[in-house]
Amino acid sequence: MVTEINAAAEDGATGCWELRPTRSMTWAQAKQFILVVTVISFAIGGFFLAYGYPFVIPFSGLEAAAVAAAFYLVLRDGEKREVLRLDGDDLIVESGMRQVERRDSFNRYWVRVEISGPPYRYHPTRLFLSAHGRRLEVGRFLTDSERESFSRILVNALKKNR
Repeated sequence: MVTEINAAAEDGATGCWELRPTRSMTWAQAKQFILVVTVISFAIGGFFLAYGYPFVIPFSGLEAAAVAAAFYLVLRDGEKREVLRLDGDDLIVESGMRQVERRDSFNRYWVRVEISGPPYRYHPTRLFLSAHGRRLEVGRFLTDSERESFSRILVNALKKNR
């Protein structure tokens, strides 16, 4: 998902975009779903325990733990963010989960925005920023149409005020 942040920021930035994955569920909703799965799993385990099959209960616990771990990993991956900012003569790319973990800067007049085709059939395209021998992929979690649309927006923003 591409979100345009206040284009005329007070710190002198002339354009700012936040790229983040589209999430269908919040962490609170995921906890509710995990609770429902756990209750149903242990209810089934309790039913079989009543009929003399005691080894179903540990597997019910394993199932609940596996579902919780899977949801945690997927939702944690959904916390990724990339912020692209035009600040004077620089295009600044900041990426990370909850805080900035990586920061790259390109000269806006030399940066090249390119979409490369997929290496294999049915694979997604890739969006790269490159300048002076450096190449950075952005928007890995975007869909092909979002990637193409954002590349046009970014190219137009880079051309402004030249």
